[in-house]
Amino acid sequence: MTPILIIFALVGLVWGTILAIRGNLLLASVGLLVATSAFGVYFFEFKFGGINLSIDRLAIVGLGVAFAVQWKLGKIELRPWMALDTVIAIFFGVLIFNTFSHDIRNLAPDQVPPVQHLINGYLIPLSVYIVARNLKYDERQVDWFLMAMTAFGVYLAVIGIMEGLGLYGFVFPRYIADPKIGLHFGRARGPMVQSVSYGVYLCGCLLTTCLLWSRASAKTKGFVFCLIPLFLAAIFFTKTRTVWAGAGVSLMAGIFLTMQGKARTVLLTGMVACGLLAVAAKSDAIMGLKREGTVEDTRRSVSMRASFTYVSWEMFLDRPILGHGFSQFRKAKLPYLADRNVDLILESIRDYDHHNTFLSVLTDLGLLGFIPFLCMYGMWLRNGWRLARSESPPWAKAVGTLGVGTVLIAFCQMVGHEITFMPFEHLLIFLVAGMNAALVYDFGLVPRSHTPAPTTSWPAQAAARG
Repeated sequence: MTPILIIFALVGLVWGTILAIRGNLLLASVGLLVATSAFGVYFFEFKFGGINLSIDRLAIVGLGVAFAVQWKLGKIELRPWMALDTVIAIFFGVLIFNTFSHDIRNLAPDQVPPVQHLINGYLIPLSVYIVARNLKYDERQVDWFLMAMTAFGVYLAVIGIMEGLGLYGFVFPRYIADPKIGLHFGRARGPMVQSVSYGVYLCGCLLTTCLLWSRASAKTKGFVFCLIPLFLAAIFFTKTRTVWAGAGVSLMAGIFLTMQGKARTVLLTGMVACGLLAVAAKSDAIMGLKREGTVEDTRRSVSMRASFTYVSWEMFLDRPILGHGFSQFRKAKLPYLADRNVDLILESIRDYDHHNTFLSVLTDLGLLGFIPFLCMYGMWLRNGWRLARSESPPWAKAVGTLGVGTVLIAFCQMVGHEITFMPFEHLLIFLVAGMNAALVYDFGLVPRSHTPAPTTSWPAQAAARG
């Protein structure tokens, strides 16, 4: 085994050096999404010097090193501080303080360690945000990004369709077919082995495919358009209501921001009408959706959300400013389950982590963390909206549209799930947010702290190339 690891290390060193000096870091960031999703610890893990390592962990280190090297070589120019950066700094300052100011060792059974939660859910995505925020963008760069995300999405969609049809012999990596690994076996869950994380990527890649179609040549438009049904089928097989909602609202946002006239009106009206009809005609079937458990299990899952909401509100009222400590909900909620003043089965949530990201942040961090968290996402949404509606080149508007859609996808998931325990969702969200933060600055859509020198005015050159 050792000689094999040495060979892999040498090959990685050679290619890593090439990437660090000459590589496209935006495509490398997409590669990190792929590595984290499909080539994590379930795929391959080894020990080196007593440390557990995997391909995705090496990839994040490699991306950071490559960014530092290109910065030192003058290929990357760090953008000045913006108001958004202040909000992000406040949120992460509260988050880190709240993590280490509480007990991080005396954990409840099966509780995710707070430090692990902090690193996976927030710090790793933040590192990708910093990279994306400071890269140089032009039309060619963005088109390659859209193509890479579309290709990744096609892979995910095909895997999901195979799962939905029960053809597990055709899935890769093979661990996807193991019911003992991950959650939601029986639904389409992809290499993330979790239908929500998988659904976020499907929705995001569906939107990038639609944006690529809008930018494709007449010869390739038909081919790109034929890929869209693959995504829709895989999204259906996730059997996850929040994923369906995320796909719907992100597509509606994409249509509103990229189309005009009667075509836009007809498509949006048709989508809203179809959605309302589906809810009206199939509401019982949707609420009692048969998934990996029984229909009764699904209905119980829906009713548990009322218990989560009630307990979270009571916890917030007790500690409204600082909260109960980051990632402490599993243990901190236990005293509240004895409340008999409400007609809810509060004990049903005893062994569960939170099922709502907004309420999770509120109870963990209090208003001191919840307000900057909302502001951070709100500013990301505003950046995308401004960019998509600006007079900037079409390729930049496409990034803005993707930014709006990604935040809406995230909001739909946050209402029904805690999406920060693993790095999957936030990696994609922070990457797109970083791209939008860079471009709204480049095109003068946010206040600048100072005017760049003429010798470094590459944003204007990029706009001209667009």
